[in-house]
Amino acid sequence: MGISVVRYRTSSSPAPQWGVLSDGLICRLEVEGSSHRDIMALYFDDRARFDKAIDTREIDMSGFEFLSPVSNDVQIFCQGLNYAEHRIEGGLDEGSSEAENLIFMKAASSICGPNDDVVRPPGCQLLDYEIELGLVMKSDLTEHRQLVESDLTDLVGALVIANDVSARDFMFGAPGMQWFKGKSQRTFCPLGPVLYLLDEDDLKSLYQLELVLRLNGQVKQRASTELMIHKPAKTLSDLSMFTLLRTGDLILTGTPGGVQIGIDLRSALAIMLNMKNDRKRRQKFVSAQLARAEYLKPGDILELQIRSFDGAVNLGTQRSRVIEG
Repeated sequence: MGISVVRYRTSSSPAPQWGVLSDGLICRLEVEGSSHRDIMALYFDDRARFDKAIDTREIDMSGFEFLSPVSNDVQIFCQGLNYAEHRIEGGLDEGSSEAENLIFMKAASSICGPNDDVVRPPGCQLLDYEIELGLVMKSDLTEHRQLVESDLTDLVGALVIANDVSARDFMFGAPGMQWFKGKSQRTFCPLGPVLYLLDEDDLKSLYQLELVLRLNGQVKQRASTELMIHKPAKTLSDLSMFTLLRTGDLILTGTPGGVQIGIDLRSALAIMLNMKNDRKRRQKFVSAQLARAEYLKPGDILELQIRSFDGAVNLGTQRSRVIEG
């Protein structure tokens, strides 16, 4: 069984600290180094020293604040349309493992803590959520490989909850269809609270995880990772064809159905008939979307959870409030 680590600070210790979370209690890790790479290296390379570094004394919880357990010096690779329900609400067919694996990137500067506010940027009208399982690389992948499931033991070191916050009007309405801009605004990637360091036996739970997102207490997304179209071994194989993945890099594995965006006929026509007129395309697309969905607004509360159905793996609860930028 793996171990849950968290990154935090308190009023008495404002510098970032690492701790081990067990049965609702946090024990400080007396370690050098502040990045998730340092923690992962210690855990996987010298487990005895990692265990010895756990300080069982009670910590001062005054002013406690969870921080992102993944530092912002990583590459973030994202999968799109990796669940059938999300493909359908995007106006596509259900897809299959033979379909193209949609991969794009998100700026690491979008990373924030699990309880930080999500800032709706100026001019954004279509702010959306996407719960996703994040995989953290355990080792480098520097050449093309055709991977199988058993290879994941050496390549995937940790799991984390991610919210791939998205400004849909920037993605589909801005000049050039600005996906990177629509995905990479500051605070658009809340991570954590838990960084779950995997043991070999945990990989069997990779497809037995339930993703749940609530908006103002109402369940909007609920799905199992078993429903991923392109599994991690396939995705890492695809990525290795054209890029380098380094230890600590983050792969977001796609979101299930239940987001606000839906490409109905009116929205599709707004895009297709106005490809050469950015202003008109944005105006009509935004109008079509606002007529059919309620996008995020200031004051909304998002709660995200990922855990295995048997309860053995629990990535904690992420809670964010939407504010105006």
